[in-house]
Amino acid sequence: MTQPPAPAPAPPRARPRAAARARRAPAPVSVAGVLGELLITLGVLLALFLVWQLWWTTVTARQDADAVLAEVRAALPPAAATTAELRTDDPPVPDPVAHGEVIGVLTVPRWEGLTRNAMPVVEGTTPDLLDRAMAGRYTGTQQVGEVGNVALAGHRRTWGDSFRHVDRLVPGDAVVIETASTWYVYEVTSHEIVDPSESSVLAPVPRQPGVAPTERLLTLTTCHSRTLGEFGNDQRWITYAAFVGWLDRAEGTPEPVLALGGA
Repeated sequence: MTQPPAPAPAPPRARPRAAARARRAPAPVSVAGVLGELLITLGVLLALFLVWQLWWTTVTARQDADAVLAEVRAALPPAAATTAELRTDDPPVPDPVAHGEVIGVLTVPRWEGLTRNAMPVVEGTTPDLLDRAMAGRYTGTQQVGEVGNVALAGHRRTWGDSFRHVDRLVPGDAVVIETASTWYVYEVTSHEIVDPSESSVLAPVPRQPGVAPTERLLTLTTCHSRTLGEFGNDQRWITYAAFVGWLDRAEGTPEPVLALGGA
C-alpha cells in the first residue's frame, strides 16, 4: 500500500519589515491639489457672497423700507376713496426737508405684481439712504410739483431692487408722488441710456443745461449695464416723465392709484 503524500509546508510568515513595507506611504501633496482646494473654497465663498449681495441685502432693505412706508402712511391723513379729475393749475410745492427725511411716497402702478410698486421718497441720494430700498431726491433738483426737473434715484438690483423693472415703463404710464396733502401725477414720456458722467439729465431741462424750464418734469435714474443687463452699473438708465396734474388728498385719489386699491 502506498503512503499518502505529505502535506505541503505552511508558507512562511511575513516578516515585520515586509509588512511595514506593504503599508503605503501617504501620497505627496502636490501644488495642483492645493490650488484645486483653494479654488473650491474660493468658489464657495463667492457663491455665498452672491447670495448675500443679490438676495439677502434685498430682504433686509425691503423690510426697512416697508417699515418706514408703514409709518409714513399711518401719519398721512386719509385720502378720499373716490377718483376725481386731475387739476391742471399750479400745484402746491412742499417745503424742503433735511437730508434723510421723508418727502412722500412714490407709486408706480406698472410695477404692480412685478416688484414693490410703492416706496418712500427721501431727501438725498447717499448710499445709506438708497441701500434702504428707498427712492432719493437729488439735492439741487426741483421740488415735487415745482417747474423744472425733480430727479429721483433708486437701485436697479440688490439693496431692495427699488427700480428693478424700470425697463417695463412705457410712454403714458403713470408715476405718482404722494405727500401729506397732495397727489402729483406724472406720465412717462421716454427713456435713454447714458454714461454715469452724464449729469445733464438732472438739469431743470434734462440734457439742456442753462435752459430755463417751463414745464414740470420728473426723472428716474438707476443702474444699467451693456453686458450684464440689469446686473451692472457701467451705465445709467434714465426715464423721463411729464407732469399731467395734481389732486388734493381731500378731493380724491388719482385713478391709477385707486385701481390698485388705494394708497
